[in-house]
Amino acid sequence: MHTLPAVRAGALALACVLAPAAHANGTIELLTGIPRLACEATLCLSSSLRPGECSPSLDHYFGIKKFNKRGLDWSATVAARRAFLSECPASGEDGMAQRIDAISHGAGKCDAEYLNSSYSGTAYKWRERGYRYGGDSAEPIYEVHPLRTVTLTQLPAYCVVYNDHAWTYELSIRYVGRPAMGGYWIKAEDYDAAQAKWEAEHTGQWANGWNFSLTDPRHRSDN
Repeated sequence: MHTLPAVRAGALALACVLAPAAHANGTIELLTGIPRLACEATLCLSSSLRPGECSPSLDHYFGIKKFNKRGLDWSATVAARRAFLSECPASGEDGMAQRIDAISHGAGKCDAEYLNSSYSGTAYKWRERGYRYGGDSAEPIYEVHPLRTVTLTQLPAYCVVYNDHAWTYELSIRYVGRPAMGGYWIKAEDYDAAQAKWEAEHTGQWANGWNFSLTDPRHRSDN
């Protein structure tokens, strides 16, 4: 069973368990309340492992939302989530301000599941099967097969900062395949096998004699 992973040796891991300045009867009291949740959220959001003990802090973190007349105010939400994470006593340690900023911008928006859903699209596998003649014109007849794909192939800058930080654990993701032939994001540790499988399934007889595009050839303006 996985437990909370350590983001770094030292201050943050210790602060998630111990109150740095609270002493009673010669013992160090455990962190409680918002400071404890903030420290736990910082740890949990820096790893792909999300054990059950992460649930209270993550529920609190993702429950922080700010709205304006148009709906969710993302800038205000990021600021409020950053303020929450800063309640962890270790937030003043070297490098922690930058880490908290990266988490507040990227957590929940930089994993493969989110990107595959948010940037889903349709690609087209197609070829001409002949022509339809009428008067002095000839209109091509297409055989077209839609393919599910993900159009975003480069991570936003905030995702690079969030996913690939030295203190993270297995958050990196990579893009498999090509968008015009049905690509998608996957965890980096699974990339080699997924890419090999994609190439085996999207080459040879499957691709021979076909065209691939992100636009339906039947709807092109020059047809």
